[in-house]
Amino acid sequence: MILEQERFIQIFARAGISMTQEQFEKYDSYAQMLCAWNRNINLTAITDPEGIAVKHFFDSVFPFFTVGIPRDSSLIDIGSGAGFPGCAVKIWRDDIKLTLLDSLQKRITFRLTWAGGDLSARKGGGAWTKQRVS
Repeated sequence: MILEQERFIQIFARAGISMTQEQFEKYDSYAQMLCAWNRNINLTAITDPEGIAVKHFFDSVFPFFTVGIPRDSSLIDIGSGAGFPGCAVKIWRDDIKLTLLDSLQKRITFRLTWAGGDLSARKGGGAWTKQRVS
C-alpha cells in the first residue's frame, strides 16, 4: 500500500466527497503501478504518497465534483499523460464513459495495462493516439 487510507479519505471528505473502500483500493493500486512504471519511464515528477493523493487524485476529481457531471456522461481527456484527470475521475465515477487521448505509446501502454487489470473495462485502445475506458 502506497497511500495512507485514513489521510486519503480525509482529503476527499473535507471537500464533501465520499470514498468507498473499493474506490480507495483502486486509487492505491493505480498509485502503486504509477510509481513502479515511473522507475523505468517518465510518467510524472510527483511520486510521493501525499503528492499523489492531493495533486494527482484529489485535484483531478474535485473540479468534476464541483460541476456535477450527469450520470453516464462521456468525457475525453486530451493529452492525458499518466491518466490525470481522466483515470482518477473514472475511479470516482465508474458510470462515466471515458476516452483518453495521447500521442505517446508509453503512456497509452501504461493506462491500458492498468485499465485491463483494475477496471476490466478495456475497449478500443489499439491506437497510439486514442484509448477508451468504459
